[in-house]
Amino acid sequence: MNSKKDLVKVTEEINKLALAAFQSLGSGFKEETFQKALSISFRKEGIMYLKETNLEIFYLKESLGVFRLDFLLPKQKNKKFTLKKPIIIETKAVSKISDDARLQLRNYLTSLPLNQSEVLSEVTEGIILNWRNNIYIDKEDAIQPEVEVELWRMKKNKIHLIHQIPDSQ
Repeated sequence: MNSKKDLVKVTEEINKLALAAFQSLGSGFKEETFQKALSISFRKEGIMYLKETNLEIFYLKESLGVFRLDFLLPKQKNKKFTLKKPIIIETKAVSKISDDARLQLRNYLTSLPLNQSEVLSEVTEGIILNWRNNIYIDKEDAIQPEVEVELWRMKKNKIHLIHQIPDSQ
C-alpha cells in the first residue's frame, strides 16, 4: 500500500505541474488541452504514466463496457516521489470539483480490482485534478485557486478523502 506521506508527495507534485500548465495556458481551454500539457510535464520530469488506459466496468462480476482512465501512474520511484502501488488520475476543466466527478472516481476504484490487468487490479487510490475554468471579475478579494486536487482511497467499498489542495480546513 502507498503510504500517506508518499501519496501527499505525489499529489503535491501533480498539483505543481498542473498549476504550471494552467498558469502558462490560462483559463478556458478544454480538459484535453490541459491533459496534453500535463503529459509533456510528466515526460520532462521523468514520471512514468499511461494515458487513456481502458478500464472495464462490472456489474455482478459481468463486464458492462469499457471506459478510459485519463491517467494511470504505475509503481515507480523517481526523484520526486515513490509509488508502491499504481494510482489513477481523473481530470476535469470545470468551475469546481463536483460530486459527479467523485462518483465517477468511486465507480472506477470499485471496478479496477475486477479487471484482468495486474496493474489495474492493484489500484485503490485516485486523484481528481481540476483546472478551474472560471472567468473572474477583477476584484482583489476574489482570488480563487487555479487548480484543485483531491486524493481519495477506496477502503471497504467506500472512498475516503486523504488529501486535498487547496486544503479547505
